[in-house]
Amino acid sequence: MAVTTIPTAGIADDAVTAAKATGFGKIGQVVTTSIALNQDSTSTSLAELSSSCRVAITPSATGSKVLYFVSFPFVSIAANTGFFMNIYKDVGGAGYGDDSGEISRYANYQSSTGNYDVASWQYLSSPNTTSAVTYTPYVKVNANTVNFGNTAKFNATVMEILA
Repeated sequence: MAVTTIPTAGIADDAVTAAKATGFGKIGQVVTTSIALNQDSTSTSLAELSSSCRVAITPSATGSKVLYFVSFPFVSIAANTGFFMNIYKDVGGAGYGDDSGEISRYANYQSSTGNYDVASWQYLSSPNTTSAVTYTPYVKVNANTVNFGNTAKFNATVMEILA
C-alpha cells in the first residue's frame, strides 16, 4: 500500500478520531470546585475542612488514574500555629471503608502570625473503579486557631487520566 503524505493544514479538525490518536496520555474529564471559604478551626482532631470542599469524579475505566489538585489560603492566628492535611477518598458512596480511606498525608503547614499563605498539594490516585469517587480534604490544627480561606477561594480539581 502506498503512503500518502498530507500536510496538517489539509486535515479537518473532526477527521482525527480518538481511536487513531493513541500512544500518549489523554485527559478523559476534568471536574473542579471553587468556593469562598472563610472558616476558623481550632480542632486538634482530624476533621473534614468543609463538605463544600469535596470533589467527585466517575472514572470511565478501571485502569484510569485520577490526578487531584487542591489549593487554598490560610493564616495562623497565633505564633507557632499550623495544620496538617490528609486527603480521603470515598468510592461509590461507601464511606471510608476497606477500599477507601486515607490516601495521603501531607506535612505540617505553618505561616507567620497574621500572614496569609497558600496550601497547595497534588496526588495521583488509582481508584480502580468506574463508580463515583469523592476526594475530601481533612485538617487538624496543631495549636490555637487557623483561618482557612478569607481572602481567596478554596480550589480543588480532579482529572481523569485515561488508561
